[in-house]
Amino acid sequence: MPLFQSFRLLRRNLNILLIPITLDLIVLAVMIATTGWQLHSQWSYRIVLEMGLPSVFHLFNIPLTWAYVIVMLVWAFAQGGYIKALVSIIEGQPVRAAQVVKDGLKYWVPFAFLNITVLLAKAAASSLLIIMFGSIGAAASLLLFMVMRVLAVYWEFTVVVDNVNFDTAFRRSMKYFKHNSLSAIGMALVMFAFSGAASVLANYFVMPAAVIVTMFVYSFIMSIIQLALMLTLRETKR
Repeated sequence: MPLFQSFRLLRRNLNILLIPITLDLIVLAVMIATTGWQLHSQWSYRIVLEMGLPSVFHLFNIPLTWAYVIVMLVWAFAQGGYIKALVSIIEGQPVRAAQVVKDGLKYWVPFAFLNITVLLAKAAASSLLIIMFGSIGAAASLLLFMVMRVLAVYWEFTVVVDNVNFDTAFRRSMKYFKHNSLSAIGMALVMFAFSGAASVLANYFVMPAAVIVTMFVYSFIMSIIQLALMLTLRETKR
């Protein structure tokens, strides 16, 4: 099974975890230094729809601010390097820091446009549905985004694997999904279930030490899921 295979691959390539963990530690340090500790314990959850680079901050319902947009741009830079590192691992190649930076620079602009486009589309769709249907619209928007995420589950990966712009990658990812829909749906559901449970725990246990522990555990398990998804994409493209 892809999950067991990806677990074995990750155990031999744990250095890939330095990408998301280092970035999260930097964001956490900057957040504490500039605004103090802003997270408060609450019963809340967020189903992660972001594919590729995992981040513990995906688990929190963070309000949209200029600071958050800047962080998104930093994530966009790291995204290309992380996804390319996944490709290197399944091809039996070592993950090298210099190559991660090089790939980050190469794919930074496409992922910046993709992230901003998705953010604006989600905000527009959510606002429209909530205005039209109230609380039912909020639930409908979440369901809509989950369905679209499943249908385009290979989107970010296709940008890097096929080296194409994000609109072409979207169309190809839909084609890849049709060719291997059961595996894609399975991986997406695993990601939804795990991220939802992790979000509940992360929002309740928000002490700095707990967030740091969550950061390591979340990066590890999400990287297993991402590797498994990359394996299914490789099988689809054969």
